[in-house]
Amino acid sequence: MKKQVIIFLISSLTLMAECSFSSPTFIAKEDEVRDTKTGLIWQRCSLGQAWKKGKGCVGEIELIKRKEADEYASTLGNGWRVPNVDELLTLVDERCKMPVINSALFGKLHDTGEGANYLTSSLYLEGDEVLPTLFYTIDFMHGVVDAHTKSYMGAVRLVH
Repeated sequence: MKKQVIIFLISSLTLMAECSFSSPTFIAKEDEVRDTKTGLIWQRCSLGQAWKKGKGCVGEIELIKRKEADEYASTLGNGWRVPNVDELLTLVDERCKMPVINSALFGKLHDTGEGANYLTSSLYLEGDEVLPTLFYTIDFMHGVVDAHTKSYMGAVRLVH
């Protein structure tokens, strides 16, 4: 029985380990990651964090509303914006278990107890109908796409 418990604990810890596979399509350069497949350039750290050479993303991930995320992105200029759901999904690495994003490239996530939900600019669709009060989010802890109201506070990773 003890052996089975130990094996379960080791395999559980492996699933919770950081995911750091090398990726031929992502090229990291200081505080940005370029996706050669899509041409998108991502901020390496979540909003509230800063990239420090040798330390990675430092600081606390800031959870904000979608409107605040759009306003913050516009103050940066250079085309920075909140990504749409399809763009943000390109960061999900199917080889990763939990989290489902390459933490060597994009830093550690903050699990709020509801996962690590990142905001998108995409409005929620129900069938052919757009529901303008809801927008998509992606939980990078579990790889789940969900919808939340505009008052929901989530993490942000900007793109251009």
